[in-house]
Amino acid sequence: MNLKELFADHIQRVSAHTDKALTVAAEAEAAYDGIVFHAGTQDNYHADDQGIPFRPVPHFARFAPVAGPEHLLVYRPGMRPRLYHVVPEDYWYEPPAAPQHPYAEVLEVVRVGSRDEASKAMGDVSRYAYVGNHPRAAAALRIPLAQIEPKTLLAALDWFRGYKTPYEVHCIRAAARRAASGHRRAREGFAAQHSERHLHTSYLDATTSLEFESPYTNIIAWDANASVLHYQTKSTSAPNPGAVMLIDAGSAEHGYASDITRTYANDRAHPMFRTMLDRMEDLQRQLVQSVRPGGSYVDLQADTHRGVATILCEAGLLRTSVDDAVERGLTRPFFPHGVGHHLGLQVHDVGGRQVDVKGARREPPAGDPYLRTTRDLEVGHVLTVEPGLYFIPMLLEPYRGSRDSSAFDWNLVDQLVPCGGIRIEDDILVTTHGNEDLTREHVPGHRTA
Repeated sequence: MNLKELFADHIQRVSAHTDKALTVAAEAEAAYDGIVFHAGTQDNYHADDQGIPFRPVPHFARFAPVAGPEHLLVYRPGMRPRLYHVVPEDYWYEPPAAPQHPYAEVLEVVRVGSRDEASKAMGDVSRYAYVGNHPRAAAALRIPLAQIEPKTLLAALDWFRGYKTPYEVHCIRAAARRAASGHRRAREGFAAQHSERHLHTSYLDATTSLEFESPYTNIIAWDANASVLHYQTKSTSAPNPGAVMLIDAGSAEHGYASDITRTYANDRAHPMFRTMLDRMEDLQRQLVQSVRPGGSYVDLQADTHRGVATILCEAGLLRTSVDDAVERGLTRPFFPHGVGHHLGLQVHDVGGRQVDVKGARREPPAGDPYLRTTRDLEVGHVLTVEPGLYFIPMLLEPYRGSRDSSAFDWNLVDQLVPCGGIRIEDDILVTTHGNEDLTREHVPGHRTA
């Protein structure tokens, strides 16, 4: 199908999701005539007139891939979704460029100059629910406070966001292709020993993206900096020693994100670290192949801890058995985050801890509080698989004087701390037959020339 056909099919499927969400809300909460989806209002920095870079409310963006604030989309069951596209006349700022997208051939589009003009044009929506970031916009529409993002309705909408349509998968795949050009440039910069700042700007140039257009702030970390999970600094200095580089960077297509991480090591890195990097690559590939309908993210997390324990024990970093290391939680200072998350309009997409459409939740295991997804996997889910193994002094130090201290080879740990850590991440679609890796064909692993 071409993009118009994909998007038309997408709107049909999302409309069905929205109808079901309204039915769930009517049975458990309240009946609404429809939903007003608001792109959102742009805020300014505190005590400033400079706007914070704007991103549309994701539930709005699932219907309409248009940039900029204040747009309104009116959804009523059985009716064609109507987009009130707000394009103000303004000599201070240019209006957002129209996307190269056939949305206007699928949605009913009404062009207006302001949100107030849209409010007047849409008529009485006082029995509608409001989904957006600005209660004053709902008040201007005479939508009561109780109908602003009602809890059950929003839980149902979040739940259905987990089921990606073919159009959404197309966008995520396209975002992976765009990110690939940046990752290629970064790999070349790794060989050339470019600074983090240079690698970052090169990545943006290769993906033809401005920084605020990226789905998240790129993580580009040399050596020990790779042990900071969400490292943000972009050093202008040449790397020293320049042995290990971790890059966690994606791109976006019509609002949908890709999220890809690679770790590279050269012959300056400790030989054991290079061996562990190879073993982590093998572990990540095994975890990806285990993704399937009905699979459990909680089980995937447990499998990751066992895999990391195996690597640590084989390397001699842990002087115990794999079973004992897992039972005593000795992998947790080395692998302190979740193995992945759902992906879509948000990098950490919604609904990951829900277990049903009404919003019932399953919290993560006590030892893994940062696991973002506990929901069983189903066909159409898109998720990341990103095991990690790091040398983080603040997490390791408490073990030195503990009863578990003898289980660690502290001399080897100290030798590996300057290497920072390893993370490898791909974006995976759950299919009827198992899974499809949306990123690996575009961004090869570290062992592939």
